Amino acid sequence: MNTARLRTLLALILPMLQPLAGGFSAITGWGQSIGAMSAASQTPVTPAGYAFIIWTPLFLLMIVWGIWQALPAGRNTPQARKLDWPLAAAAALNCLWMILAQTTGNGWHLVIVMAGVLAVSLTAFWAERRYLAGEDGAIRRWVTAPLTGVLAGWVSAAFFANLASAAKVTGLFPMGGWPESLAAALVILAAGGFAAAVLTFGRGSLWYAAGAAWALLAIVVANLPGQVVVALVAAAMMALVGAIAVRERARALP
Repeated sequence: MNTARLRTLLALILPMLQPLAGGFSAITGWGQSIGAMSAASQTPVTPAGYAFIIWTPLFLLMIVWGIWQALPAGRNTPQARKLDWPLAAAAALNCLWMILAQTTGNGWHLVIVMAGVLAVSLTAFWAERRYLAGEDGAIRRWVTAPLTGVLAGWVSAAFFANLASAAKVTGLFPMGGWPESLAAALVILAAGGFAAAVLTFGRGSLWYAAGAAWALLAIVVANLPGQVVVALVAAAMMALVGAIAVRERARALP
């Protein structure tokens, strides 16, 4: 099998495995659900539970992409050549993260895997923004632009939430009182600063901003009414992300 065929096959199959990996514990009876794992290691940086529904459209878009790039109309197109490898890698690492989360619990090993997800998601995002900006049509408008943007934005925030959770289970994240609030605020500031930097260099992608803002809004919701300071910091970062997205978008317009 040549490289092009392997690329096409992996980009087709791996996204379809993600929903199965998400239900690994329910299917096999081994381990605990991702929700239970998350609840056991929750910090003020963890988004409210409803926010994780974002994976449903992301998984669906990745499956749609996988099918399209395997069809004659999409095979070996510029989009496929630029996006297949990073999106296939994102799906593979997502599967690994979900299975490990259900079978081993939280820890630094999940942070390492999530860092990989973030790296390949940003690679897909940059490729879509840099190399495919001149491409037009329904597949870019409705699939690749929202998929790569929202995925990268959401995972940017998820990485920092995962970092805080791993720090908690290893005793490095203070729990209770102002030390917890301060630690959470610093992590959220880092997440917001990271997203702002990506948006600045990404010419104000509204899809990326939407993914990051969705996570930050869920952090606000998760911390009200108890952790008002943390909620305010998350709200400020959400406002910053929105403002930079609008500013850079305006600069990019002719």
